[in-house]
Amino acid sequence: MKPEPFPIVESLNDSVCDPIKSLIAEGIFERTETNNGLSSYLYFNQNALTYSLQDNNQTLTLSHSFTSGKNKHRQQYGGGKNQPLPKACGLDKHPSWTIFDATAGIGRDAYVLASLGAKVTLCEQHPVLYALLVDALSRAELHEEANSVVQRMRMIHGNSSNVMNNMSETNSKRPDVVYLDPMYPGRKKSAKIKKDMQILQQLVGHDSQDDILFETAFSTALSRVVVKRPKTATPITSRKPSYNVSSENTRYDVYVR
Repeated sequence: MKPEPFPIVESLNDSVCDPIKSLIAEGIFERTETNNGLSSYLYFNQNALTYSLQDNNQTLTLSHSFTSGKNKHRQQYGGGKNQPLPKACGLDKHPSWTIFDATAGIGRDAYVLASLGAKVTLCEQHPVLYALLVDALSRAELHEEANSVVQRMRMIHGNSSNVMNNMSETNSKRPDVVYLDPMYPGRKKSAKIKKDMQILQQLVGHDSQDDILFETAFSTALSRVVVKRPKTATPITSRKPSYNVSSENTRYDVYVR
């Protein structure tokens, strides 16, 4: 059964980008003029598409920007190609490698990789996260510094395993690197969990089929699969990593083909 369209509260002054218009036409989203009676919905706040969720008598909101906050800071002060993420992806030695981000989420890691010159394809299945991403990308195209970065980022709305399987079946150009950042089953009630992580857990939760996603990624990548994990977490597969690259709280398991 097809799910009910997800509401977007929209006024006459709001600007909806073309990818979201396509999802409205497909019946995935539905325009509405009011949030009355809605526990979760999308709306525009200062021109940025924003997700609102009513959870345990508190309102959680999530919007995204590639031109301010953490993304801008990481681009300016992240340490270049020798920082753990791009090093794990091989950009320190292969700056022109292509990367398929199979778990795009809110796109922060993909933006870092694109800011260092990589061409990154982001795949996100959840329509709300996809909408937040494409809205942020469309706004970043109007920003002088960010424009050249987001031109190297391409969005796909769909199931990443299906997309990767289709690459093999149609002889499409496969990426040099597949990057995985699967949702870790965290402590949802912990005060330490950041607001955006709370919302991500509410939206997508933890996928118990991480091992299947990994095997699909490993058969797709031309050079390697990189899996982001909490530093003390177990690997997502029984396959032993070729090596690890670690930061203070994060570990990148690298599987070389």
